[in-house]
Amino acid sequence: MNRKTEPPMSEDSPYREALDHALRKLKSKDRFEAEVRLFLAEYPSSVQERVIRFLKDRRIIDDTKTTLNLIERYSGKRSVGLEKLRAELQQRGAPEETIEAALNSCSGEEPGKMLEALAAKFSPADGMRAKAARFLFSRGFPEEEIEGALDRFFQN
Repeated sequence: MNRKTEPPMSEDSPYREALDHALRKLKSKDRFEAEVRLFLAEYPSSVQERVIRFLKDRRIIDDTKTTLNLIERYSGKRSVGLEKLRAELQQRGAPEETIEAALNSCSGEEPGKMLEALAAKFSPADGMRAKAARFLFSRGFPEEEIEGALDRFFQN
Protein backbone atom coordinates (compact mmCIF):
# COMPACT_ATOMS: atom_id res chain seq x y z
CA MET A 1 0.00 0.00 0.00
CA ASN A 2 1.37 3.39 -0.98
CA ARG A 3 1.52 5.76 2.04
CA LYS A 4 1.76 8.82 -0.17
CA THR A 5 -1.81 8.55 -1.40
CA GLU A 6 -4.16 11.10 0.05
CA PRO A 7 -6.73 10.02 2.57
CA PRO A 8 -10.34 10.12 1.39
CA MET A 9 -11.96 13.57 1.52
CA SER A 10 -13.87 13.99 4.73
CA GLU A 11 -16.96 16.11 5.15
CA ASP A 12 -14.94 18.62 7.23
CA SER A 13 -12.35 19.11 4.52
CA PRO A 14 -13.95 22.25 2.92
CA TYR A 15 -14.34 23.80 6.38
CA ARG A 16 -10.70 23.19 7.28
CA GLU A 17 -9.55 24.47 3.91
CA ALA A 18 -11.68 27.62 4.27
CA LEU A 19 -10.49 28.19 7.83
CA ASP A 20 -6.85 27.81 6.77
CA HIS A 21 -7.43 30.25 3.90
CA ALA A 22 -9.03 32.81 6.25
CA LEU A 23 -6.29 32.46 8.87
CA ARG A 24 -3.57 32.96 6.24
CA LYS A 25 -5.26 36.21 5.15
CA LEU A 26 -5.64 37.34 8.76
CA LYS A 27 -1.94 36.81 9.47
CA SER A 28 -0.87 39.98 7.71
CA LYS A 29 -3.38 42.47 9.17
CA ASP A 30 -6.71 42.94 10.88
CA ARG A 31 -9.65 42.37 8.57
CA PHE A 32 -13.33 43.21 8.72
CA GLU A 33 -15.91 40.43 8.59
CA ALA A 34 -16.94 41.62 5.12
CA GLU A 35 -13.35 41.24 3.89
CA VAL A 36 -13.13 37.71 5.27
CA ARG A 37 -16.43 36.86 3.57
CA LEU A 38 -14.93 38.00 0.26
CA PHE A 39 -11.96 35.67 0.77
CA LEU A 40 -14.35 32.81 1.43
CA ALA A 41 -16.70 33.50 -1.49
CA GLU A 42 -15.63 30.30 -3.29
CA TYR A 43 -16.85 28.12 -0.41
CA PRO A 44 -20.46 27.11 0.31
CA SER A 45 -22.37 29.54 2.53
CA SER A 46 -22.69 26.98 5.34
CA VAL A 47 -18.88 26.65 5.42
CA GLN A 48 -18.48 30.44 5.33
CA GLU A 49 -20.83 30.84 8.29
CA ARG A 50 -19.01 28.18 10.31
CA VAL A 51 -15.64 29.83 9.68
CA ILE A 52 -16.96 33.32 10.50
CA ARG A 53 -18.59 32.05 13.70
CA PHE A 54 -15.34 30.30 14.71
CA LEU A 55 -13.28 33.45 14.08
CA LYS A 56 -15.75 35.69 15.91
CA ASP A 57 -16.07 33.36 18.91
CA ARG A 58 -12.30 33.48 19.35
CA ARG A 59 -12.22 37.24 18.69
CA ILE A 60 -9.90 36.77 15.74
CA ILE A 61 -12.16 39.04 13.73
CA ASP A 62 -13.78 41.94 15.51
CA ASP A 63 -15.10 44.83 13.42
CA THR A 64 -14.96 47.31 16.31
CA LYS A 65 -11.34 46.45 17.15
CA THR A 66 -10.37 46.64 13.48
CA THR A 67 -12.08 50.03 13.12
CA LEU A 68 -10.27 51.43 16.17
CA ASN A 69 -6.93 50.05 14.96
CA LEU A 70 -7.40 51.69 11.57
CA ILE A 71 -8.26 55.02 13.22
CA GLU A 72 -5.14 54.71 15.37
CA ARG A 73 -3.05 53.94 12.29
CA TYR A 74 -4.19 57.18 10.70
CA SER A 75 -3.26 59.38 13.65
CA GLY A 76 -0.16 61.38 14.50
CA LYS A 77 1.96 62.21 11.49
CA ARG A 78 -0.26 59.99 9.33
CA SER A 79 -3.39 61.89 10.33
CA VAL A 80 -6.23 62.09 7.85
CA GLY A 81 -9.58 63.87 7.93
CA LEU A 82 -12.71 62.16 9.18
CA GLU A 83 -14.28 61.98 5.73
CA LYS A 84 -11.24 60.27 4.23
CA LEU A 85 -11.20 57.90 7.18
CA ARG A 86 -14.93 57.20 6.73
CA ALA A 87 -14.36 56.43 3.04
CA GLU A 88 -11.52 54.01 3.87
CA LEU A 89 -13.62 52.22 6.48
CA GLN A 90 -16.60 51.93 4.13
CA GLN A 91 -14.41 50.69 1.29
CA ARG A 92 -12.96 47.96 3.52
CA GLY A 93 -16.41 46.83 4.65
CA ALA A 94 -16.78 48.17 8.19
CA PRO A 95 -20.39 48.17 9.42
CA GLU A 96 -21.99 51.63 9.24
CA GLU A 97 -22.96 51.71 12.94
CA THR A 98 -19.37 50.89 13.94
CA ILE A 99 -18.05 53.65 11.69
CA GLU A 100 -20.47 56.21 13.14
CA ALA A 101 -19.72 55.28 16.75
CA ALA A 102 -15.95 55.39 16.24
CA LEU A 103 -15.92 58.65 14.28
CA ASN A 104 -18.31 60.37 16.69
CA SER A 105 -15.89 59.63 19.51
CA CYS A 106 -13.06 61.44 17.71
CA SER A 107 -15.01 64.18 15.91
CA GLY A 108 -13.62 67.07 17.99
CA GLU A 109 -10.01 66.03 17.43
CA GLU A 110 -9.67 67.18 13.81
CA PRO A 111 -7.94 70.53 14.49
CA GLY A 112 -5.33 68.77 16.61
CA LYS A 113 -4.86 66.09 13.97
CA MET A 114 -4.24 68.77 11.33
CA LEU A 115 -1.56 70.37 13.49
CA GLU A 116 0.11 66.98 14.10
CA ALA A 117 0.17 66.26 10.36
CA LEU A 118 1.58 69.72 9.61
CA ALA A 119 4.26 69.44 12.29
CA ALA A 120 5.37 66.08 10.90
CA LYS A 121 5.90 67.48 7.40
CA PHE A 122 6.52 71.24 7.69
CA SER A 123 8.28 73.80 9.83
CA PRO A 124 6.54 77.09 10.70
CA ALA A 125 9.69 78.88 9.53
CA ASP A 126 9.38 77.37 6.03
CA GLY A 127 6.57 79.68 5.03
CA MET A 128 5.18 77.02 2.70
CA ARG A 129 1.58 77.86 3.52
CA ALA A 130 0.08 77.04 0.09
CA LYS A 131 1.86 73.69 -0.05
CA ALA A 132 0.72 72.92 3.51
CA ALA A 133 -2.88 73.76 2.54
CA ARG A 134 -2.73 71.37 -0.44
CA PHE A 135 -1.21 68.72 1.82
CA LEU A 136 -4.05 68.98 4.35
CA PHE A 137 -6.66 68.99 1.60
CA SER A 138 -5.14 65.84 0.08
CA ARG A 139 -5.39 64.17 3.48
CA GLY A 140 -9.15 64.72 3.51
CA PHE A 141 -9.41 67.48 6.08
CA PRO A 142 -12.40 69.83 5.74
CA GLU A 143 -11.68 72.84 3.59
CA GLU A 144 -13.36 75.24 6.00
CA GLU A 145 -11.06 74.20 8.87
CA ILE A 146 -7.77 74.16 6.96
CA GLU A 147 -7.32 77.95 7.01
CA GLY A 148 -7.65 78.09 10.82
CA ALA A 149 -5.14 75.27 11.24
CA LEU A 150 -2.70 77.04 8.93
CA ASP A 151 -3.10 80.29 10.92
CA ARG A 152 -2.35 78.47 14.18
CA PHE A 153 0.58 76.57 12.70
CA PHE A 154 2.26 79.48 10.93
CA GLN A 155 1.27 81.94 13.74
CA ASN A 156 -0.28 84.58 11.43
